[in-house]
Amino acid sequence: MAHTQRSWGIWGIGRNLGQRRAVALEYLRSIYRYNPDTGVYTIDVRLADYSQAFSQWAHAWEEVPEVNPGVVQYLKECSDDIPLDAPLAIAFGLESGRDRNLEAQLITSIRKYFRYELFIERRRIRRLLKRVLQYVGIALAFLTSGIALEPASRGHLLFMTAHQGLYVGGWVFLWEAFHQFSFQRATIRRAISDYERFLKAEIRFDTDVN
Repeated sequence: MAHTQRSWGIWGIGRNLGQRRAVALEYLRSIYRYNPDTGVYTIDVRLADYSQAFSQWAHAWEEVPEVNPGVVQYLKECSDDIPLDAPLAIAFGLESGRDRNLEAQLITSIRKYFRYELFIERRRIRRLLKRVLQYVGIALAFLTSGIALEPASRGHLLFMTAHQGLYVGGWVFLWEAFHQFSFQRATIRRAISDYERFLKAEIRFDTDVN
């Protein structure tokens, strides 16, 4: 009987979580356009004209002007709402007439931005893994030294203090290695997946903003 109750409880929790996820997805699809055939969520960006999409600090000598940081921030915030395994599309709605040249520049600018961000995050994760290995090496050196010093620490205050300090230091470095590998790596991996998704996203333009 107890086993049946536990099974029912686990099943009930699973069903409740499934219902919550379904409600969340339904609400999400009321905010973003969703294509059930492809699973693509579309992020709509409304612009009065193309100039709003480019940075006001763009330099005249740049072949392709930089994308407006506000547009990028908006895209990132929208992406945070959407499940990471779902593909994206970006639709710019324009009140003015279309300009194919500016559209091509904007697409290039967006791709360039996320390609650079992807490069930065990949470099960060390489540096993180290198730092984790260094911390693990230091931790093992401290702990090994502490173990080796243990026989000499008995009855000697100085050696006992050094022995305890090495142990504490070793565990601190080991915990820091675990923390960075587990938590910081997950954050960076999320950013990498997000930027890869943006690079795969279809970017289209529409003058119908109604």
